[in-house]
Amino acid sequence: MSIPAGRLDSALRRLAVATGRQVLFDPAVVGARRTRGVRGPVDRDRALRRMLAGSGLAARTLPGGVVIIVAAAPAPKTAWPLPMSVEDEIVVTALKRPTPLVDTEMSIATVSAAEIDARGTYDLRSVARQLPGLVAFNTGPLQQRLAIRGVSGTGEATVGVYFGETPINGPSGTTGDPGAFAPDIDLVDIERIELLKGPQGTLYGASSMGGTLRILPQPVDLARASASVESRVDAVDGGGWGGSIAAVANVPLVDDRLAVRIVAHRRSLGGYIDNDRLGIADTGGLVREGARLRVAWAPVGDVRVEGLYLHQHTRIDDGGAWDPALGRYRDVPATRTPNTDRIDLTSATVHAGIAGMTLTATGSHVRWSLIRQLDYTNVLARQRDSMAGCLRLAGLPVGARCSADQMAVFRAYVDARLPSILYQPTRMRSSNAEVRLASPAGAALTWTIGAFMEHRRDAVASYAAGADAATGLLIQPLDVIGLRTIATGIDQQAVFAEGTYEVVPRLSATLGARHYRYQRRAAGAVPIPNIITGTAGLAEQSYAGRARGSNLKSELAYRVPDGPLFYALISEGYRPGGINVTPNLTDAERFYDADHLWNYEFGMKAARRGWSVEGAVYRIEWRNTIFAASSPNGAFNYNANLTNVGITGAELRSTVTAGPLRLIAAASLSDARLGADTVLGTSEGMGRKGDRLPNVPRIAYLLSAEATLPPPAPGDRLIAGIDVSGNDASPTGFNAGNPYFAHTASRTEVALRAGYEHGSWQVDLNIDNALNAVAPVRLFSSAFGERQLYSARPRTISLRSTVRL
Repeated sequence: MSIPAGRLDSALRRLAVATGRQVLFDPAVVGARRTRGVRGPVDRDRALRRMLAGSGLAARTLPGGVVIIVAAAPAPKTAWPLPMSVEDEIVVTALKRPTPLVDTEMSIATVSAAEIDARGTYDLRSVARQLPGLVAFNTGPLQQRLAIRGVSGTGEATVGVYFGETPINGPSGTTGDPGAFAPDIDLVDIERIELLKGPQGTLYGASSMGGTLRILPQPVDLARASASVESRVDAVDGGGWGGSIAAVANVPLVDDRLAVRIVAHRRSLGGYIDNDRLGIADTGGLVREGARLRVAWAPVGDVRVEGLYLHQHTRIDDGGAWDPALGRYRDVPATRTPNTDRIDLTSATVHAGIAGMTLTATGSHVRWSLIRQLDYTNVLARQRDSMAGCLRLAGLPVGARCSADQMAVFRAYVDARLPSILYQPTRMRSSNAEVRLASPAGAALTWTIGAFMEHRRDAVASYAAGADAATGLLIQPLDVIGLRTIATGIDQQAVFAEGTYEVVPRLSATLGARHYRYQRRAAGAVPIPNIITGTAGLAEQSYAGRARGSNLKSELAYRVPDGPLFYALISEGYRPGGINVTPNLTDAERFYDADHLWNYEFGMKAARRGWSVEGAVYRIEWRNTIFAASSPNGAFNYNANLTNVGITGAELRSTVTAGPLRLIAAASLSDARLGADTVLGTSEGMGRKGDRLPNVPRIAYLLSAEATLPPPAPGDRLIAGIDVSGNDASPTGFNAGNPYFAHTASRTEVALRAGYEHGSWQVDLNIDNALNAVAPVRLFSSAFGERQLYSARPRTISLRSTVRL
């Protein structure tokens, strides 16, 4: 390590670049102090001690490796190790610059590396249990939609998902619905997760209308080598066995200059759903395999270059839903629908210090390929009495009528195509780039300016094909009933700026804006018409549309001396409109417009050593809401604009640490309702003013307790904890006018955990869904099938062992 003597603030920034860890300090505290610098093969902690020697300052290291420079003071004494740190010690980068969580002027919740590790968190659903207000519900096998503050609709995602600096958008599929494919990256070697609540349009752009979920991997350490191996075995009550193994290695190649971090993992989850028709037990098992390679290079001074390659391949052996009318975890589908999902992400990021400012430039490319299979038997069987289908088979004109014999021939034709599967190989390619410049920290005016672009292309081939009646599996080679192809694309560009100015001491004002433009393209063809459902009604044609607009944000924040932070915020969010490549639509139905919303919010935060509290109340006015509509025969969905939605809500989270005990209580209220009647017949039915938005619980909560127990030996660590999480019931449609209207029942889950750490070795016991409750996630009915219930897994006991080197 080589950091020359000179100003201490400059030396601390160089150290942060060299080690890949955040080093935070108040310029007023560091002042004009100088340091003698550091030279030679020393690690970060020793380098810090040398740099701070005689300065009257000290370094405080928080979970995840973040360092805060503070005035030196005697360290507090405790009877035994404290539990995971409270919120006032967490540093976030939600504003695209590091800030302490309790001093960040927005509603934000985090899950730290320690919490991920203690709870055995590995996917989006387990994250949502820890973050009330974040909803994750299934939209199909290996598919889920995210919603924050009740903002949930079809089309582009309403929650932006980032892995590091890279936004990951899902494929559009056949219905123009990327939001139904929220990326579910296995949570191995993660530093923290940040949930940004409310519109994030100025800094994060489209698809962050409801908020943003940031998954931040552990950074590469240029100075120290480390490694860990984790193995785990799972037992599902009444189901199969599973397990996982993950290995992480951080290897410096050139001291303080070049290092790599390698992650490899494999996870399997046992199935638990029985198919009584096909006589198969414990379906719904999942396997996920992946690897990551990160490279960090600090060639000179305040410059750091990072590269990332991520690969993940997920497979599920069946649909994953069951029919509660048949008994616990039982179903009778005529087919088996294994699905696969593969994501490959490549990115490069440059961080550079320029005259105290920070320049960040990122480029990334995402390839997402999946094989989607859905049981299509019910859709085709419902057409047995279709006069339109009979006319197509008989070659008769529209308006004519089939004879009894012709109808019998058509019914026999339909029966001969049962059972059937909708087989959809899909691929998505997306390239993103962002460059931004941020002001020096600690100035009266802090600002960020930047530019963003995205180029995304989707392609899907949708086969209606026959399945084997005995096994339920897709017949190979395909017995094709119909085929349509869809290709879509979007190109987006944006420039953005956000600044915060301290108007008077403790009172700051923030203004932000983002100007965007986008262009949509879509094309469809029907190489093989489906006579039964009528896909020949899709013209072989290309379509295009474009739009532009702006997002705004304004905020006032006041910090009471030695007291809480209060803020009042107005922010705007938007999503691009699009094109429906769906059979039998009118010209007016072919296109749908962008939707946007305004969020009005008042919040507060307060913290002292050992406790913190955060709360917010908000009102959202959502105009031109994009939602799914369905064709009269139920075979096709497409996007359309509703009238408007109003959402009223509140959030509260409190954390208390008292000696060896840590308590968390968090809750969210989100009441999302139609603001006017809608005459559109959506897939959830006609809507009337005051109807609740489907699949959005009003209330969600988390109660958590963790105790650090007296260890059996000095230096050891023994922790036990319990989490109780849940939400109330949610409607599956707008009202009872929908023939499929029902309620997804309320959910309560109890999770128990215990961990013991001895030196470099750790063992953990986790019991998820400890009471073995049926914990519904989504009850879904449509022409594809009725009473399809996606739920949490039955009681699952996991034993995990970790060795750190």
